[in-house]
Amino acid sequence: MDQYDELYKVVLVGDPGVGKTNLLAYFTATEEEMAVDASTNASKIFSSSVRKPTIGVEFGTKIITHPNGKRIKAQIWDTAGQERYRAITSSHYRRAAGALVVYDVSSRATFDNAQTHWLKELRNSADNNSTLLSCLMLVGNKIDLTEGINGAPVVAAEEHDAAMAAAGVHGVRASAKTGENVVQAFENLIIEVYNQDKARNTPAPMEPVVDLTAKPPTKKKLPACCN
Repeated sequence: MDQYDELYKVVLVGDPGVGKTNLLAYFTATEEEMAVDASTNASKIFSSSVRKPTIGVEFGTKIITHPNGKRIKAQIWDTAGQERYRAITSSHYRRAAGALVVYDVSSRATFDNAQTHWLKELRNSADNNSTLLSCLMLVGNKIDLTEGINGAPVVAAEEHDAAMAAAGVHGVRASAKTGENVVQAFENLIIEVYNQDKARNTPAPMEPVVDLTAKPPTKKKLPACCN
């Protein structure tokens, strides 16, 4: 089993269809799967898989190396954006140390909701001992698109930057299709979670995250008693 020094839970939130599942799939893919197919100008994992809307919650894991050499394992939860699943989604904010708030640059409605709903909900859900409040990242996905819905202009980089500044969060513009800035978005957030966790002055420790991928320990047989 891969060894790691720290384990953190990160959540992906945003409206349905903004590409949360594809972002997660790209980040946790192998280098071969990340390769761009010249015929489609898309990463192989994006072009070869048919992805359905996420029902409830699913998660992926990846271990990255901090510049200081520490190995950090992230459990990344892909939470559904549909209204009827929102109660399920909210329960999975618990123990989250960081979050990526995703919108689709071709849909201004998802951009607005990222600011007025998702960021607000995350802040309301953060517990006192969590790094979540200081580890939020606004991700504008689908920057490979050149125009928005019904020919409307896409959300511009300047608008994205202004939203980041207004909300006081980190941010990046990315494309799950080509892979542009996807790894950077996840790794920057995970490293920031680690940095904030180690820099916190609160004496109370963060509630531990259970490693859902760990195998249970093997029970040893006790020797039979003598008669």
